[in-house]
Amino acid sequence: MNELVTAHLDHRRSWQDFDYCYPVISRRSKGVSLGVNLNPDKVCNFDCVYCEVDRATPARRRDVDLDQLEREMEVLLDLTQSGELFATPPFHTADERHRRLNDIAFSGDGEPTTLREFPRAVERIAALKARKGLQDVKLVLITDSSRLQAPEIVEGLGLLMANNGEIWAKLDAGTEAYYREVNRSKVPFSRILDNLGATAERWPIVIQTLFLEWRGKGPSDGEVEAYLQCLRTVRERGTLQAIQLYTVARPTPEPEARPLPARDLDLLAAKVMDGVPGLPVEVFYGPA
Repeated sequence: MNELVTAHLDHRRSWQDFDYCYPVISRRSKGVSLGVNLNPDKVCNFDCVYCEVDRATPARRRDVDLDQLEREMEVLLDLTQSGELFATPPFHTADERHRRLNDIAFSGDGEPTTLREFPRAVERIAALKARKGLQDVKLVLITDSSRLQAPEIVEGLGLLMANNGEIWAKLDAGTEAYYREVNRSKVPFSRILDNLGATAERWPIVIQTLFLEWRGKGPSDGEVEAYLQCLRTVRERGTLQAIQLYTVARPTPEPEARPLPARDLDLLAAKVMDGVPGLPVEVFYGPA
């Protein structure tokens, strides 16, 4: 089981007076992930029941200044490489194995692919990474899968994948009904599935799935079987690199959105491995 420390549980998308870039110790990255928040306005086309983004507090700004974003990321890269980052809470709680710079992740307070300048943001960060001699550091897009076929996003993904990139794409459901209940998006579920399949045809993708206890229940057996069929359908079209199966790890605004117990996650992981043979599955547990 993954051991959670304070730095894992604290994923505030803020750092000092920065507007766009922030550091986290990521369970899934197994090290330092430097976040790029392309949605400081907190606007998202999903309204997931488990989302911990504080939308009650007004946004500090609504624009994305790429020059400032690049400057902020350069500062964070320097702090991480020098080790100064780990002298400040909560990063001082990270053990040595988690003090490795793993990736720069396009994530944040909304869906990063809704930004029209997404390709230029990727281009800027990729060039900065190269100047710093950090070719081994990954560029990761963490996405809700809603806009993966938009032309400007395909352009940005091409740049991302040419610079040691990975696409981590959300799939939290197997049916339209459960998707509507948990992700609460107006984007049709069929579009999510088509986007995943079309993207997997071009590049390998990692599927991120959060299963939770919602209103006292985990996903039904029928929902899990429908989810497995979705995975099989996507894999028939392209390359699935891995599944990241996880649950709620931090407080949510919806009190009925709670972590699944570890034993339930293990059972779900076993079903995925049986139902989609040969697909690597990583499990990330909630707090004990």
